[in-house]
Amino acid sequence: MDVISELLGRWSGEFNSFSCLLKICICLIVGIVMGSERAKKSQAAGLKTYVFVSVASLLAGLFDYYMITVKSLAFSFACPLTMIATAIISSNTILFNSKNQFRGLTTAVGLICAEAVSLVVAHGLYFVGLSGFILYLICSFALPKIEVDIKRRSETFDIYVELKAREDLNKFVRALRDIGVKVNGVELNPAYSNSGLAVYTMSLKINKKELASTDHKDLLTAISELDTVNYIEEIL
Repeated sequence: MDVISELLGRWSGEFNSFSCLLKICICLIVGIVMGSERAKKSQAAGLKTYVFVSVASLLAGLFDYYMITVKSLAFSFACPLTMIATAIISSNTILFNSKNQFRGLTTAVGLICAEAVSLVVAHGLYFVGLSGFILYLICSFALPKIEVDIKRRSETFDIYVELKAREDLNKFVRALRDIGVKVNGVELNPAYSNSGLAVYTMSLKINKKELASTDHKDLLTAISELDTVNYIEEIL
C-alpha cells in the first residue's frame, strides 16, 4: 500500500467519494502550481490549460480505475485516449519565433508531467505522484539557472545579431575571426527582410584558449562595439 495512504487510512486507498475528493484536491493543487509557474513566463499553455489537463487526466484515471477494480474490466482505454489528446495539445504549444528559436518545449513536457502526476494519483499512488510533483518544482526553479550558467561559459553558443547592412556580413565574420571566434553556421532571418537590417542567427565557437573561460556576456559586449552591429544577444 502507498505510504501516504497508510497514514491517511484504508479509505484513501479504496474507491469511494472521500478518496475521489482527496484526489481531486491534490490534482487541482498540482495543476494550479504548475500552471502558475508557466503563466508567469507568458507561455502558450498557462494556468487554465494545466488545471484542465490535470482534471481531465484525473477523471480518466478514476474511470479506468473504477472499471478495472469494480467492474473487472480487463483493460483501460480512457487513460490512453487522454494521453494521446495531451500529446496533441502539447505539440501545439511549441512555437518557432523570429530568432529561429523553438519556444514551448518545456511547457509541452510540463503538460505531460501534470498528466502523469494526475494519473498516478488517480490510481491511489499518492506518494509517487507527490514525489514527482516536488521533483518537477525543483527542476523548474533550479535547473534553468544552472543551464544558463553552463551555456554562458561553453565553447559553442548561438547568437542573434542585427547588422546594419547585408554587405556587412563578411566584415563582421572577419572581425569575429580576429577576436578568436569561429563561425560554424549562419542563417538569414527573413522576418526582417524589409526592415533595412540584415538579421542573422549564428552558431559560434571560441577558438582562443584565453577566451575559453570568458562569460559570453562580456564577449558579446565587446562584439557589440563593432561598427557593423546594430544589436546582438545570445540565444539561451
